[in-house]
Amino acid sequence: MDRTTDPALGPVRVLVEEHLALETSSWSAGAPGATARLTRIPGETVQRGPNSVVTPRGGLRVVLPDDATAIAYETPSARDPLRWLHAVAFCVPDEAARGAGRRVVTELGPDTQALRPADLAGELFDLGLGAPAADVLVRTSDPAALAVLRAAVGRDAVTGGLLAQLTGDGVAAGRMEITAPGGGTGLRLRPALVRHDPGPAAHLPVPDGWTPVLRLHPAHPAAEADGRPVPFDPGRDDAFRALLAEHGDPVLGVVVADVVDAVRAMRGPETVDLPGDPASRAAVAVTLRRLAFLDGTSGTLAAWRGHYGPTVELADPDE
Repeated sequence: MDRTTDPALGPVRVLVEEHLALETSSWSAGAPGATARLTRIPGETVQRGPNSVVTPRGGLRVVLPDDATAIAYETPSARDPLRWLHAVAFCVPDEAARGAGRRVVTELGPDTQALRPADLAGELFDLGLGAPAADVLVRTSDPAALAVLRAAVGRDAVTGGLLAQLTGDGVAAGRMEITAPGGGTGLRLRPALVRHDPGPAAHLPVPDGWTPVLRLHPAHPAAEADGRPVPFDPGRDDAFRALLAEHGDPVLGVVVADVVDAVRAMRGPETVDLPGDPASRAAVAVTLRRLAFLDGTSGTLAAWRGHYGPTVELADPDE
């Protein structure tokens, strides 16, 4: 049976399995204002299962429908004008992405889906953040934490100040678990954004009618998973070029090629007619940053960067 007839061997499932096995790949899930991120520490002990990985600090089980699609993309960093981020968004149809949408703290009972047997007895609570495509939960067996959570049942965790009091394991339904934050792994809560979900940003090449539910962050050529800069690694760059070729927007691929050709031919930005949509502008910004690493600086590259200016509005929503 080949990949075209067996869903388990489809390109999305194969991509997931390949990167679950790589300690240099990290993952994020959740919604704006409530994002869980799982990274690996080189050499740490991990447990692998079908579509899953568990580390001493957390774990991930990937459950995607057969019609899920993978979309590779790059975005310029808002924190550093020389850096960029890249990811593969696993997207499902909008109707399949909807979570429970609870807006008050709700006790759900024992966590029968816990990734580690030791956590099966933990009590699970939905924080009621109300994000349309992600349920953010907390699990605990600690009596003091249970008392705080049970006292908050039926209340709004965002406006009631509960988020600042929370202890326990963070769980993004789907499922990603954060049991011991550190080394890039953690649950980032930003109450001001948690219920403001306008959908995918305009510069992310996600088609209408689809919602990202999980993001893969392959090894970056100029940074480690925790953001530390490293000497540029051409092999890592080539690996993500291959992902873009298979899972990226082909129109953006043409934009990138046009920019690279022009800069390397010492032609200024006024010589190339490029699209002005947000996704294309983000692709141009990233390409100019990559070229600085690949080819070094030049007057032509400086002219291009000056022409396209700051790109804060094109930053990655996960940054």
